[in-house]
Amino acid sequence: MLNNKILINIASLGTATLINAVLAFVLGIVTRNILGPEQFGYWLTVSLIFTFIPLFQLGTFNAMNREIPFFLVRKDYKRVIEIRETVFSFIFTIPLLLVLLLIVSSLITFFTQIKIEYKMGLLLGSIISGFTYLSGYVDMYYKSEQNFKRASTLISIKSMSQTIITVILVFFYGYIGLYLGMLFSLLIHTFMGKKVFPKIKSLHTIYEYKRLVKIGFPILIVGIIWSIMIAIDRIIISIFMTPKDLGNYGVGMMVFSTMMLFPQVISQVMYPKIVELVSIGDYSKIKRLYWKVNTILAISMIFVMIIGYILLPYFITWYMPEYNDGIRAAQLLLMGLYPLTLVNLAAAYFNSTDNQKVYMAIQVVSILINIALSIVFLYFNKSITSVAIATSISFIIYSILMNTVFLLKIKGK
Repeated sequence: MLNNKILINIASLGTATLINAVLAFVLGIVTRNILGPEQFGYWLTVSLIFTFIPLFQLGTFNAMNREIPFFLVRKDYKRVIEIRETVFSFIFTIPLLLVLLLIVSSLITFFTQIKIEYKMGLLLGSIISGFTYLSGYVDMYYKSEQNFKRASTLISIKSMSQTIITVILVFFYGYIGLYLGMLFSLLIHTFMGKKVFPKIKSLHTIYEYKRLVKIGFPILIVGIIWSIMIAIDRIIISIFMTPKDLGNYGVGMMVFSTMMLFPQVISQVMYPKIVELVSIGDYSKIKRLYWKVNTILAISMIFVMIIGYILLPYFITWYMPEYNDGIRAAQLLLMGLYPLTLVNLAAAYFNSTDNQKVYMAIQVVSILINIALSIVFLYFNKSITSVAIATSISFIIYSILMNTVFLLKIKGK
């Protein structure tokens, strides 16, 4: 029954994620072709803001995602309700204040000499940031209670609305349509999921917030460092090269989204299950899940990588000819992304057992390796392929370290 439930959850969330990925892929092609490499490069640069926005919630969402399954399996429903109310009320404290400060800061940029694309992008990105918290709460609510059917429905609604609205707005309004489409889809998603928002019956104390932050902040930092790790190549290109180069490198980002689709679905479904198994001390089952899931991924993803490597040049040439300069970089990234698909179970275990320090150390080492190799390779060949090679090497090292440390830590359990 457990295996059937897991398979149903994977199928449900997998279908929604597949729809999301396909629509994002189509949206990427259409908007890239309308805007061109330079304009799309501005978007890729400004959109890095969404990598750091989750930091403002200080890990309360992450604590909710870990603690809800922990207390549900123990049937402590009172504690579950308390956690949900506390997390929701926290959105209107520090996160809201920091978003307002971000909006003010973006308005100040209009008195500077930076390009208008950056000014408008920062302003709209700041406004979008506020709604990402409400939308994020809805997602986390359903995933933490393992209601992946409802979560999948809302994900599909958000992705379909974003695709349709963004294409229309980009066609008529160009660059800012990317931001407006994202904003409207978040509003739709939040409205559809508003019934999960609890009524705040009383003021919550700093102690209640502090307790959740203490649990969730290390998990959040791990997520932020992960986001930096997979974005460091874009950051390097933004610093040392041009927006057009970054736009061409964006082809590799489409490859990344495709390769990580199935592994990310499994990770989201398995994380609350691993929390439950840790809660009852069933480490032998965690080991079995690790080998079973990674065996399936290792076999299936090698075929995805080979097919992608062969077909990618034809696809780009036929449908995105302006981005031909990004083909080789995307192919090189494919080879580094394959081992990256095999780390999710180890990552879930580290977060479930408060081993974030080890997790972060591995991530930081990988980031530093990527930066060092990118600088060296760019010195000899100033091309986006140099950054792609460095990134692939760092991902391979990251995968080896994550899985090795996991096996060493769980060996004695």
